[in-house]
Amino acid sequence: MSLQNEEMDVVLKIKRYSPEKGYWWQEYKLKVDRFTQFTEALRRIKSEQDPTLAYRASCHMAVCGSCGMKINGEPRLACKTLVIDMAKKYGSNVITIEPMDYFKPVKDLIVDLDEFYQRMYKVKPRLYPHKEVLEGNVEQRLKPEDQRELWKFAQCIWCGLCVSACPSVKMDPEFLGPAAHAKGYRFLADPRDTITEERMKILIDSAWRCTYCYMCYNVCPRDIEPVTAIKKTRAYTRLAKEKTSVAQTGEKHIEAIFNSLVESGKLEEAKVYLSTYGLLGSIKDFIYLFQSGKVKYALVKEKPVENISEVRKILSGDNK
Repeated sequence: MSLQNEEMDVVLKIKRYSPEKGYWWQEYKLKVDRFTQFTEALRRIKSEQDPTLAYRASCHMAVCGSCGMKINGEPRLACKTLVIDMAKKYGSNVITIEPMDYFKPVKDLIVDLDEFYQRMYKVKPRLYPHKEVLEGNVEQRLKPEDQRELWKFAQCIWCGLCVSACPSVKMDPEFLGPAAHAKGYRFLADPRDTITEERMKILIDSAWRCTYCYMCYNVCPRDIEPVTAIKKTRAYTRLAKEKTSVAQTGEKHIEAIFNSLVESGKLEEAKVYLSTYGLLGSIKDFIYLFQSGKVKYALVKEKPVENISEVRKILSGDNK
């Protein structure tokens, strides 16, 4: 059988939900071909087997962000994922489908995205141009190099997959989330915008709350790299007139890492930690290290790497 005519019998094991019954699993059997997307499989289940099944889908082209869900534990767009591909990837024709994590369930695979939208609107996701532009007296154009910087982050479709996968969002209510930062940086870096200082107040503190786990990078269906937007936002900290304690600690941490590399060519974690949080701020963790017998590792004296002078040249920007 050619790949185009390939077919497979699969079992979709769907985690369902209703406010009255809570969660339960239900299985559906169907035959799929090489081109069957999960949105098509769900449509067939709803129309042919169980009209009570609830899910979201709209464009079927990976541009609306409606059909976010977990497929075999992976946050994915159902319309961009082929059933046979997932069966082959995991070596099983039984595939699990669940609602996205973090969000409050509404019914079956549908979750409440109100909080997600609130986070997105907090970053003021539109351009605030100069008054002269609004009055039609001036035409404000975007240079090609600026367009290239902004384009990737403008492609966010608000699907929520990155937030669903993000541990920092779950742990820290002050963290705006990967999608909001991608959208926020798109306007923060736009030279036509007029509220840069206000945007920095909104974004910088939150940017330092990211743990750089790269889950948003892994699950984004548009290859937007929200974590890159967060890194770029942190670079604006030096321009901010007002800095929160979180941002100040973040700057100390970066400086401590740089100094460690200059001194030894290595990341001396104990020294970096002390420089970042100070002696008093580190006491609690050093007590833990002592109790667990790991304090000896914190006291290790690192020897500089060979040719440390070359490392210092790189760090100073002198590559001659």
